[in-house]
Parts: sequence; C-alpha cells; structure tokens
Amino acid sequence: MSQNQEIDYQHPTKQDQIRFFVFAFVLVIGITAGYFLGIPRYYLGWFSFAIASFSVAGNDAVQTIGTFIESKKSVHWLHKILVFGGLLFFVHLLAWFFHGGEIHFHRLDSIPETKEFNLLQLLAPVLLVVITRLRAPVSTTFLVLGLFGGKSIDQMLTKSFFGYGLAFLVAIAVWAILVKVDPHEYHEVHTPDPVSERRWSRLQWLSTMYLWVAWLFQDTANIAVFLPRQLGLIEFLVAVFILIFALLVIIRTNGGTIQQVVSEKSDIQWAKAATIVDLVYGSLLFFFQAISNIPMSTTWAFLGLLAGREIILNVITYKDLPYLDTFRKVGKDVVLATIGIVVSILIFFLSYFLYPEQRKSTPLEFWNSTNQEDSL
Repeated sequence: MSQNQEIDYQHPTKQDQIRFFVFAFVLVIGITAGYFLGIPRYYLGWFSFAIASFSVAGNDAVQTIGTFIESKKSVHWLHKILVFGGLLFFVHLLAWFFHGGEIHFHRLDSIPETKEFNLLQLLAPVLLVVITRLRAPVSTTFLVLGLFGGKSIDQMLTKSFFGYGLAFLVAIAVWAILVKVDPHEYHEVHTPDPVSERRWSRLQWLSTMYLWVAWLFQDTANIAVFLPRQLGLIEFLVAVFILIFALLVIIRTNGGTIQQVVSEKSDIQWAKAATIVDLVYGSLLFFFQAISNIPMSTTWAFLGLLAGREIILNVITYKDLPYLDTFRKVGKDVVLATIGIVVSILIFFLSYFLYPEQRKSTPLEFWNSTNQEDSL
C-alpha cells in the first residue's frame, strides 16, 4: 500500500480481522491469568480501565464525534485531537478538583466501590471491543457498568428505554419542522451552498464540543468504575493520558468499523445536518443528567434520535428509498443494541452463580430485591 493511499478503517481486510481477534484473545488470556495469579485489584483495575478507555470510547464515538468525523474527513487529525483532547483534559480536571479527586461526575454515587473485581467485570471491556469491531452500537452502560450496577440496574434500564422514546419523538418533531421550513434542503439531490456550508462548518466545531462535554458527563463513569473513586494527582494525569490516547486512536481511524452506523444515515455528511444532530442530542444528554444521577445508555438515546430523524425525513420528503429499507436500517441498530442488553443481563445472572457473595437469594429475588432496598 502506498503512503498516499487512504486506509479504509470501516472495512478491514481479512488479515486485519485475524490480527485483531488474536490480540483480543491474548487480552483475555492475560486478564484471566492475572486474576487467578492473584495480581492486586488495583493493578487489574487499571489494566481494565485502559481497555475500557478504548472499548467504551470507541463504541460511543459514533454518537459523539461520529457526525463530526463523517463531515470533517478533510480536517487534519492533529487539529481534532488538540480540540477534543484538550477539552477532555479540562473537563476532567475541573471534576477532579471540585469533586475531591472523583472524575465520574456523580454517576457512580448509586454504585458502591468494588472491593474485589470478579473475572466477568474485568473481561467486560474486552467483550465490548469485540462487539464494537462487529459494528454493533451496543450500550456500554449495560455491558460494562451493568455488572457493577447492583441495585440501580433496573433504574438504568428504565431511564435508557425512556431516553430512546423521548429522543425518537424529539427527532420527529424537530426535523418535521425543519423540513417544512426548507423542504428543498432535505431532498436526496440537494447540495449545500459552499458559503453556507463553511458557515455551518464553523458552528459544527462548537456543537460537537458541546456534545462531547455532555457525553463526558454521562459516560466517563463507564470507564472510571475500574479506578479508585478518589484519584491522586499522578493517578489523575495517567488516567487522562490514557483517555486522550484512546481518543487519538479513534480519530486516526475515522471512528473505526462502527462509524458505518452514522455513514449510512441521510445527509449526515453535511455540516448543517451534523451540527443540528449534535445540538439536539447534546441537549437531550444534559436534560437526562439534570433529572437524575442514575447512569443510562446514551447509545439508546442516540439510536432513538437517528431513528426518528431517518423515518420523518423519509416520510415527508417522499424519497425514492423504500420505507422497508429505512425501517431495516433503523431496526438493525435497535436489534444490535438489544443484543448488548441481553448479553449484559445474561452475564449479570451468570455472575450470581459463579460468585458466592451474591448467593443470598434466588437470581430473580436478588435482581428484584434492588427495588425493595431502594424503598427502605
């Protein structure tokens, strides 16, 4: 391959896939060996944190900087990492300083700190890496944080499904209005005016930064759950460096294989469309943060937003694309996200049978008792 030839990270070759799955297998062996050899919890947690930084941020990148990546492929990667990496550092620095060394933005307040990790918790980030590679926009909250969720997991499910429904309805309302205001802009053959595109392109930087901060407030907890709740200065700097490095890899690979979730959606490559998506989605995340500190699946809210937008654009603009194809794209995302929840719940019940400290009741009683504990 010549140096000038662009690598297609969304469609890896067979050799790339083999190398990836071999690496994932090595990670599983390494974590398992470390667990049974009795490596201290502190170091196992940091190792899983590093993997989670890539897997959580990699899977969720499609809903944060995914639209930005799609419409800003011509922007040099260094500019992107300086802006979003710098913002990541600044936001977490404020959290660390004002919250007594914590960087989870109170999202872990309802989840007690784990004294000893079990093997399933440590392997969850690796499983997420594999699922992300398979282009599945699963919920990192359920696949990772759900294993630590204990008494709040039912509330996480409720809030996430509510998030999907609300985002779906908001998208229908917002884009129904936008299409009525300027119907020509949403036709398949429409090409934005270059002057207008440049103006919206500048605004998109601000909207993506706005969304990026909203996502950090919500989903940093999915990664930080592997760390001590209070971090010293050196620990904080190491954690942020790992997060920025993971972001760098995501930006350099243009979002990776999962970026196709955004790429196949209508007109998302234009700056105006991407800017509006980011603003609406970021506002929804801030709204969900305001109503409660219970963690939620931001993936479900994002998929609800894309689904509502795609359906209303197809219905109102009378596109040539058959309705069945539109529902197929929307339904595929939901099915893949549902798989993540199902896998998470199965692993949750599996952990009950594997680890004696959870054997205080039957699995269903253990699950349902969380509601009773909340009412006490």
